[in-house]
Amino acid sequence: MDDEFIIKKRIKLIQQSFGTSLVDRDGINISVSCVNEKCSTFGKPAKKKLVIRVDNEFYHCWVCGLKGRGLSRFFARYKPRFVATAKELFKHHVQEVEEEVLPAIYLPEGFTLLAALPKRADPDLRACRKYLLDRGLSQRELWYFKIGSVTKGKFRRRVIIPSFDADGKLNYFTARTIDGDTTRKYVNARVKRTEIIFNEININWSEPLTIVEGPFDLIKANQNCTCLLGSSLADRHALFQQIVKNKTDVILCLDPDANVKLHKIAANLSKFGVNVKMIEINEFDDVGEMPIGHFETLLDAATPWNEMHRLRSLISGIRSGSFI
Repeated sequence: MDDEFIIKKRIKLIQQSFGTSLVDRDGINISVSCVNEKCSTFGKPAKKKLVIRVDNEFYHCWVCGLKGRGLSRFFARYKPRFVATAKELFKHHVQEVEEEVLPAIYLPEGFTLLAALPKRADPDLRACRKYLLDRGLSQRELWYFKIGSVTKGKFRRRVIIPSFDADGKLNYFTARTIDGDTTRKYVNARVKRTEIIFNEININWSEPLTIVEGPFDLIKANQNCTCLLGSSLADRHALFQQIVKNKTDVILCLDPDANVKLHKIAANLSKFGVNVKMIEINEFDDVGEMPIGHFETLLDAATPWNEMHRLRSLISGIRSGSFI
């Protein structure tokens, strides 16, 4: 039997033995309910938190931490009814499917740090720097976030905010126009946002992590913070998985118009045992509008999230005279 056929047979066996499962887009990882009786998701088919990789036979639960390698032994212990078939299928060696490698990311040609501009710098670079200063940033933020720009091409007259992974390698950048009449406000690196953690290099996973929407919100927030590059955070996101893996407490602060999404994120994180707090910013449209330092005063007022908050949010969103 060839490897592809064996993998399909293995997936079919897991589906038969667990009854309900979810196969990823690559057809290699399959998520099922955890087999560990001490896990909070045990016996709950809807919570498929145990991930089994069918080529190299690794398995890992995102909630309780159960992990190991060797699916023949796995079936003998947890699914003995199917052990005979498992021994037959898993005695064959299957070549591991190579992990998807993200393409190398490069800053636009001619990238210049705005914190280090000479007095007679290009007018467009000076305009980008003035735009940031007018938004309340100081020289410290320009250096800390390594914000820059270029003098030609499609990134001209855009402030470029780079992101670096845990090893200090560039993994993303976003470029915002400084001109209000431009139809496209942001131009971003061509990378799947689900697979990067914005400026992970600055994150301490053992401390509460603040999550905001965009890079300009990040600049105005506290130090141990990252941004979603949007307003969604699901199980498949690298950020979500690192939070669960490290059991990191989370402080959510999204724009007021993303209230429904905030509660959805909080509910999903809570299912994995993550402690979640939330910050309301009704006096501003977003964190990016706040003066530098103001966000720190809001941290002490962060409220522990629970399902009652979500219920109140749903009720307040019901229009008068409508039916549930």
